[in-house]
Amino acid sequence: MSNRQGYLLGIDQGGTKTAAAVMRSDGVLVGKGKARGAYFPSQGMEAAMEPIREAAFSALREAAVDEREIVLTVAGVTGLDWLGDDAAVQQAVRKLFPTGEVIACNDAVIAFYGGATRAHGAVICAGTGINGALIDREGRQFIYGDYMEESVQGGSGLALRAARKVFDAQLGLCGETALTALFLANAGVEDVDALLRRYMMEDGFRGKLRYLVPDILRIAQEGDEVTRTLLNEFAIQIADYLGAGFRKMGMQPGEEEIVLTGNVFKGEENPLTRRVKAQIVARFPGTEVVQARYEPVVGACIMGLVRLGMEPTEREKGIRESAAVLELLRS
Repeated sequence: MSNRQGYLLGIDQGGTKTAAAVMRSDGVLVGKGKARGAYFPSQGMEAAMEPIREAAFSALREAAVDEREIVLTVAGVTGLDWLGDDAAVQQAVRKLFPTGEVIACNDAVIAFYGGATRAHGAVICAGTGINGALIDREGRQFIYGDYMEESVQGGSGLALRAARKVFDAQLGLCGETALTALFLANAGVEDVDALLRRYMMEDGFRGKLRYLVPDILRIAQEGDEVTRTLLNEFAIQIADYLGAGFRKMGMQPGEEEIVLTGNVFKGEENPLTRRVKAQIVARFPGTEVVQARYEPVVGACIMGLVRLGMEPTEREKGIRESAAVLELLRS
């Protein structure tokens, strides 16, 4: 199987966008495409497959590759959380690409391969929401999905925690914080009572707070103790989830690689990323924590290489150089 010639097709479908990429068996990426996002559990399988088809065929056109040359398609799809979902998605994707093999998995799994240097370990993906996955040495997977509570749901959870710190400060449960001025200005109100009213009564208000995450991280970076405590609490909970997952899967953390990816973890000076890394290293000595190097759609292609018995590390130069040309590196 490792000697098969042809192309791999990677697909990454989230609620916001769908991305596709075509990779040669030597690891060189030769085309990419994108389309709108979808969420098949609520929108239906047919509605989810249409942007996958659009993004995939756009990538194939850019690569000048015929769909019959695709030997393996790896589709990382959001919402693929429950037993049997993978078979349903796999069947739907196979109808689009009937001549090659198809692997369907949760999009957190392909994100793991976008940063890992081995085929087993864990990943935490924090964007607007959050998800995580563990993959053991036998290839068994555990997807966190809705097991991760609202307060840890990526940027959305972080923003809600920050709002609660503003209310706690008003009550005197914690010290004064620069978060108060940030939230009052964002809400266009003069006092915390008015902010709380909007928070509790206004439809859609809480959802918009996630756009404050860059400012929340900036305030922590500037030394605000309440915000630093907030990030520490978030990081501790992430480490708690990882510990529970390792125990559930019977994995030894010190032998694993943990990938952090998603917009909430972006940036070399990101104070949340530093705290999450510090918590993991302190809790699980020997564990290596890395940030994703590639966009998840590249991870889908790398996962395809692994499944075909090809060694990604031997193709690293071609993967990295071509990902840079196609703007598929994580910044």
